[in-house]
Amino acid sequence: INALIAQKRAEVMARIANLNLPSSNSHRPQPPSTSVRPPPPPAATATPTPASIQSTIAAARARIEAQLKSQGIQPAPPSHPTELHPMLRGDYKPKHSTQRATLPVSSIKANQQKPKLKITHETPSLTDPTQNPYFDPSLTRRTHGPQTRRRHKQFHFAEPGQYVEQAERKRAEARMEQLKQEIAERAELARLEDEVLDASAIQFVEPPQVEWWDAPFLSEASYGSDAKLEGPDSLCTIYIQHPVPIEPPLAIRSQGVAPAQLILTHKERKKIRRQRRLEQQRERREKVMLGLLPPEPPKLKMSNFMQIMANESVPDPTKLEAEVRRQMQARQTKHEADNKARKLTKEQRHEKIEAKTKADEEACLMRAVFRINKLEHPQHWHKVTVNARQMHLTGTAISCPTGFSLVVVEGSAKNVKAYKKLMLRRIDWTMSQNDQGSVTNDFTSNECHLIWQGEIDKRKFRQFKQHTSASETQAKKWLMRAKSDELWQLAKQYDPNDSITALDPFA
Repeated sequence: INALIAQKRAEVMARIANLNLPSSNSHRPQPPSTSVRPPPPPAATATPTPASIQSTIAAARARIEAQLKSQGIQPAPPSHPTELHPMLRGDYKPKHSTQRATLPVSSIKANQQKPKLKITHETPSLTDPTQNPYFDPSLTRRTHGPQTRRRHKQFHFAEPGQYVEQAERKRAEARMEQLKQEIAERAELARLEDEVLDASAIQFVEPPQVEWWDAPFLSEASYGSDAKLEGPDSLCTIYIQHPVPIEPPLAIRSQGVAPAQLILTHKERKKIRRQRRLEQQRERREKVMLGLLPPEPPKLKMSNFMQIMANESVPDPTKLEAEVRRQMQARQTKHEADNKARKLTKEQRHEKIEAKTKADEEACLMRAVFRINKLEHPQHWHKVTVNARQMHLTGTAISCPTGFSLVVVEGSAKNVKAYKKLMLRRIDWTMSQNDQGSVTNDFTSNECHLIWQGEIDKRKFRQFKQHTSASETQAKKWLMRAKSDELWQLAKQYDPNDSITALDPFA
């Protein structure tokens, strides 16, 4: 610092010395050049005081002003201190966003790095957040694992049927659990009332020592004996036995009949018919052009005969109208005659229905079993019996006053389906009045249920008959003749309120 003060003092003294020199070329003194600096004063010179420096500067100024006055030059007015530029001030704020305020520049000492405090001991790392003295268990924020930044949820539309599908899935699971529970309960409570088998009555047959298909290849009746694979009495030879070829089941069932044609849709049938008729018209038109067939007369109607017969309508239009009406009547008569010729007689219709029913039975033979609380009303008896015979169904209808009634039918799938509609929809089983209008019995709680349906291999009944039995034993005897006595036990165990045994009648 002392060296810097000495350098500045030397510069001031040099400037003062230059001001004392007169200049003939210019009225005003030229400023001293700062390119060449005088050497600093020797260290032995005494250091002047600030008061002496100020007095020297004042004397120099007075001497310069006196010289200027003697030469007729007015001295320059005293200079006033110039204010700082607004941008150089610290409190300046730019008017526009493009201008930036001047940041305060710190000194060198302010930029010096402060000594950092070194921590001599290590901070213990708490892997368990609960061991932290500042841990708050009331906070719901998770404490394990890295903390992730919460993302804002976007708005999404639910797909159509999404929640409906979830609800249906939950309902299906609930129904499945209920069904499993009911099956478990019924397995524990189900007991046969008529057939109770004792474990002691079952005889277990021990397996034989040697199976019959292995006996010819063994020398003795035990698997530990030697095998007879060589020799004249052995079944193993060098010859190969080919099995007898068997015809495929389709050839046996069809018996040479061509397979059924492909079933077409309604649109496909209309398209084929349209193409066939166009082909027939084209062939007939070609034959007429070749002269093989006479041309067809025009088809006269009341709406077009004036355009077709324009030349003949002027002399006698009444005669032409009568001719048109005669042709129209002839076409109508021919159409009705053709329909009558194609119409089947009553015997032919019955034969056709029987042939169709027989073909359906060969394809699929069905059986349906119905349980009725009371089958005593005469109209109910008549509808059950007559409709079964008209639909070519076989079976039986058994009425038991002490218990319930049973109806069994067998036939084609189409007829059995129609009979189910009769039994479950059309017949009013709660009807209590007869033909005369008198009330016979109370049928308000009478119901009919389908307890079993399925496909069978052949008929068990030859025709449809009705029986009235006084007891369950007699009813079982009627069914035992057709080897179907198990149906009575099935109807006896049936519970209409049970979801397991309940059937879909028209599935």
